[in-house]
Amino acid sequence: MPPPGNQCGAVVELSKICPKGTDAGESISRQTELLREQLGTALRIVDGLAETPACRLSDQPVSEREVRVLLRLRRNRDRFFEGDLFADPAWDILLELYAAALGQLRISVGSLCAGAAVPPTTALRWINHLEQTGMIVRKPDPTDGRRQFLMLSNEATDAMSSYFRTVPDGAVLI
Repeated sequence: MPPPGNQCGAVVELSKICPKGTDAGESISRQTELLREQLGTALRIVDGLAETPACRLSDQPVSEREVRVLLRLRRNRDRFFEGDLFADPAWDILLELYAAALGQLRISVGSLCAGAAVPPTTALRWINHLEQTGMIVRKPDPTDGRRQFLMLSNEATDAMSSYFRTVPDGAVLI
């Protein structure tokens, strides 16, 4: 159990950092080295957290699985909080369509409405809006005239790919 007031549980002996009789001109680097010896692993963890996470390289695109994990995490959040508190149907629709594109899958309007986890009327309103802005393209199902498939436009696909390249590798977005 860490001593009171010490949140990480590391104990640093001040006498080892600034022993009595130490010359005031002792270098900061020596004091830093002594701190590193005292803190050991805890400092390595802090150093790792302080580093800027690496972004994806342009040749390392996000995978369908990673986008699907993101979607599952967003649905999991709804189990603990009121669903409309974090409602973001446009983003959910774009994520669903991007995952479908990565997996080379076709997605129908009905499936997309269900995947967006919002009432169908809300999903349809957002689908229409995204189609009007040129982010979504409708294609009729050649085998069933009652069904239409939706996909991201080339520009929206490029924007999603560019966005995910800026997200640090391994970051959990919800």
